[in-house]
Amino acid sequence: MAELDYLISGAAVFDGATIEPKQLDVGIAEDRIGYLGEPLGASASRRRIDARGLYLCPGFIDTHASTGLGYRFPHAGDHKLFQAVTTEIIGNCGTSPGPVAEFLVPIMEQLAVQIGFDFDWRSLGEWFQAVQGYGLPLNVGTYVGHSTLRQGVCPGVQASRDQRDRMGALLAEAMRDGALGLSSGLVYAPGSFAGTAEIVGLARVAAARDGIYASHVRDEREDLEESIEEAIEIGRRGGVPVLISHLKAGERPNWGKIPRVIETIERARADGLAVNFEVYPYTATSTKLRTFIPKATLAEGPEGMVRKLRSGRWRRRCVDWLRRRGTEFDAMVLITDSIEGLAGNSIGRLARARDRDPAHLTVDLLLQDPDAWIVYHCISQDDMEAALLWENSIVCSDSWSYPVNAPRRIGDPHPRTFGAFTRFLERYALRRQRLPFGEAVRKVTSYPAHWLRLPRRGRIAAGYCADLVLLDPARVRERATFAEPRRLSEGTEYVWVNGVLTLEKGHLHDHKPGRILRNRTCRHG
Repeated sequence: MAELDYLISGAAVFDGATIEPKQLDVGIAEDRIGYLGEPLGASASRRRIDARGLYLCPGFIDTHASTGLGYRFPHAGDHKLFQAVTTEIIGNCGTSPGPVAEFLVPIMEQLAVQIGFDFDWRSLGEWFQAVQGYGLPLNVGTYVGHSTLRQGVCPGVQASRDQRDRMGALLAEAMRDGALGLSSGLVYAPGSFAGTAEIVGLARVAAARDGIYASHVRDEREDLEESIEEAIEIGRRGGVPVLISHLKAGERPNWGKIPRVIETIERARADGLAVNFEVYPYTATSTKLRTFIPKATLAEGPEGMVRKLRSGRWRRRCVDWLRRRGTEFDAMVLITDSIEGLAGNSIGRLARARDRDPAHLTVDLLLQDPDAWIVYHCISQDDMEAALLWENSIVCSDSWSYPVNAPRRIGDPHPRTFGAFTRFLERYALRRQRLPFGEAVRKVTSYPAHWLRLPRRGRIAAGYCADLVLLDPARVRERATFAEPRRLSEGTEYVWVNGVLTLEKGHLHDHKPGRILRNRTCRHG
């Protein structure tokens, strides 16, 4: 046996596939796991890590991250590495870094100026080349966003046959470049203007290249159950596996729906459809405030929304909508710092302080900042835990990427960005012991690798990629809070990405060993 680069000795090894830990030494040779077995002598490796009292696990896979526009910024992956994440999947909720077609170019150019990144690509393949040239702190795979496709070729609400064909051609090219599948954000404009048939057509394109369909469904509140049925229908008609994004039932009238949704998913699975969902361990969402007004307001984009909201007719329509749907304004907290002095306040509190109707104030805030972000405390703890503890669910972060690391901030993130995985382990496997630690590890390693069809990732096994983490079970702790969401997690002692030591006892090494992970039919990279 050739000399190992690292030999990890004495750890309790959770291999990602089995529940009980094993007592094994694990060796790293270049970018692979090169040894599993009995203890070896000191001469067997260049460096031996004494890991007694620690847990060795495969690196975690975050199946639901944001757009990936922040990888060129310093410390782009710090908050993920401190949570033991070695792979993240971006391009979710219908928005991806590419392909960037004609009508999307000026929007991307504007965003590049606002946030501070170089916009020098059009195709997804060109984006892959750009970020690989700069270097990645962890492994990255991406979906192609339906809204990105639609916004690039269709400036209006209705997509013509030619425009749908153009979307399909762009998706096919991106799949050849290595995209993992198609994502949709059917609650957001412009994705919300697409009918089921449009998504089915694109899902078939993704399926032809062994891709999957990840869906932020059309509604996560009163029409949640119908929206889940639509996602299942798309999977059946499109011949594609379905991963439902960050499952939740928002607002009190909808609490209690998650067990029924799980039953629907279980029936579809029993009928032969590959369908699953992700969930994050919080009872608050985070999204743009404009998500809560009628979709027709957004038919001409954010600028058109502002023009409409300045008219009395559209203001009344939005106010009536917000009131009728029972929006919980006291639970809706602004996190955008573009409106000075308002971040951290709920809309209900601001309305009382200003003696304003909260629905009218919401319209005023959108006029001040059409891109305002909020945190919305609207999920039942029981519903969230029912989803989290279901044996087949996948745990994710649903986290921002570019606002966290960009030189120009847009406000504070949801604490899930810095703490989702440590919170999950701490609260459900280590402290309250709602599920075995090995089962918790499976939910964030081998199982998502299986769903995403990532070869040789997510397990500690001979020949697998050496994405490994050493955790101190006594110190695993989420430190991020809603008041201070940018605090790094604790308890992740060592992280290797493709065999390269990137985090060591709280110290980050200046390495960028991450790789682009492409769909398994792609021969690039």
